[in-house]
Amino acid sequence: MIKLIATDMDGTWLREDKTYDKELFEKEFQIMQDRDIKFVIASGNQYENILDRFPKANKHMYFVAENGALVAHGNEILQISDLSDEDYQTMLEIVENLPYKAIVAGVTSAYVEKSSGKEFAEDLKKYVKKIQVVDSFNDIDDRIFKVSLRVPEDEMPKVLDKLREDYPQIGFVSGASTAIDMQTKGMNKAVGLEYLGKKLKIKSSEMVTFGDSGNDVGMLKFAGTSFATATALPDAKKAANQIIGSSEESSVQKKILELLS
Repeated sequence: MIKLIATDMDGTWLREDKTYDKELFEKEFQIMQDRDIKFVIASGNQYENILDRFPKANKHMYFVAENGALVAHGNEILQISDLSDEDYQTMLEIVENLPYKAIVAGVTSAYVEKSSGKEFAEDLKKYVKKIQVVDSFNDIDDRIFKVSLRVPEDEMPKVLDKLREDYPQIGFVSGASTAIDMQTKGMNKAVGLEYLGKKLKIKSSEMVTFGDSGNDVGMLKFAGTSFATATALPDAKKAANQIIGSSEESSVQKKILELLS
């Protein structure tokens, strides 16, 4: 029996233009509500950003944001797992030593350095609602969840492998084909789902998950049933039970409706 359905956003639920089939969502969400099936958005994105994408339903939904570091029910934050000072300083050293632009994700806001340019900050607004430009990441006064690097797609696999080799104490995952997320070792979306499972008395075997990237691998393996989109990264496809169509075809929403039928 399905008791919880969790989906990633970018490349999974959302189309390339960051939209989704709202009419279909209202139909399937009502079925989930009637059957007391919990619906969870599990994303590497900022909590406020994913909350705002579901204005009519968000108070009845659960959110696993920042790759599992923040868990919420509607507007109520249930759990926060921020970085240790030691890990954060190690990540800043990595940023300083590599030629890539970076984003720091905190409770209050996301942050970029002024040296990254205005266009970079503007482009990030597709993923974060709150963003501040700072002279230096060392100036930030906030609780930090993760640090992300924007890496060219053709370089990303090698950079990811090298970072894992050089810094085994840090957790590294591919947030997308051009992004590497750095977090607390062991932190991932499955951690957030495990927390919700204990809180809501739902077994992992009663969960269904959808994803497309390296940061979805944990929850794809954790759930009893899991699906990766057609455009998913190889690691995500390998972790999932089944491959479905792409986000452009609203394949996740169609699969959910099929599972509920």
